[in-house]
Amino acid sequence: MSRKHKPIRVYSQAVIETQHVFTENDQVYIKETNLSTSSNNEIWSPIQFKWVSIGKVQDCLVLE
Repeated sequence: MSRKHKPIRVYSQAVIETQHVFTENDQVYIKETNLSTSSNNEIWSPIQFKWVSIGKVQDCLVLE
């Protein structure tokens, strides 16, 4: 009698780090993650970010 073995499943334990962001008037803001700040006093800071079309990104790719 042959026994069927269940496949071994491996799950990643890596944590995906995320940050809260929002946009307003073409400006992107990121939420500060300062633990000493209470949740009632959220701090949002503008960051330098420019939206680029996928077409423009593809034009800049160099294939070897």
